Amino acid sequence: MERQQASAGGTTRRIKRDRKELLSRYATASVFLYGVISVDEFVEVFNHYEDVKTDTEEAVLALRRLEKTNDVEYSVFKDIISGPAFQPRFMDYEENVSSIRQRQNGKPRYLPEKEEFLRYETGDYTEPLKPYADLKAYILKNRLMERGEGLKGVDGDLIDLKEMIHEGFNTVECLKYFTESDYVFDGIDDLNSFVQVLLEVFNNTRIYENNGFTPEELFKRSERRNPIPFSEKVLVRNKSHKVGRNDPCPCGSGKKYKKCCGR
Repeated sequence: MERQQASAGGTTRRIKRDRKELLSRYATASVFLYGVISVDEFVEVFNHYEDVKTDTEEAVLALRRLEKTNDVEYSVFKDIISGPAFQPRFMDYEENVSSIRQRQNGKPRYLPEKEEFLRYETGDYTEPLKPYADLKAYILKNRLMERGEGLKGVDGDLIDLKEMIHEGFNTVECLKYFTESDYVFDGIDDLNSFVQVLLEVFNNTRIYENNGFTPEELFKRSERRNPIPFSEKVLVRNKSHKVGRNDPCPCGSGKKYKKCCGR
């Protein structure tokens, strides 16, 4: 056993090593699935899965101790547990945490089966996987870029895409990631087809601001007509096809290019 001082009253609380490591596993999975989570919410998540319940005092003591002595993926600052994208040492930490917490507020929390939940502690677990596999296959089949597979090719681009979606980038910004790099689209129809595949990825990615739910899942829960509005303007730099001023705007607004992004 290891002895740790509780934060209040000068009392001593003993927490076994394996207990601390179990709490750390849940904290790691939580930040990769939710991005940020309050300590009280984390306690609720842990107690949802484990028969031997924890409390705020034990959770904070255990996680902060391991944070000091181990190479962990989470940080504990004040009453917030956050992942690699939201580190307290970042200058914009408080702004970003406040923003994502506001967007999480009032939304249900995604709580899969215990075995599934703990898979997220690896940090690179993706579920559902099919939309990403479909996008990769589409890119390679249509030869939209020349770098091929691998971390320096499409696989690396999809990792970046997943991180962007997790962190709250909208559909316009995700599309621009591709249109402003070395991806080449052979005309408006080709670009629009790519957008449809991209939207399937966006609508089926677990998002921090949705407390781990995908937009499609929240859509089904709320019965809204459109889970993800794709009406914002996007400036498309098409390398192989010049958009005509009377062509439909690639941003999907339904307007002519000259009346929309071409102004």
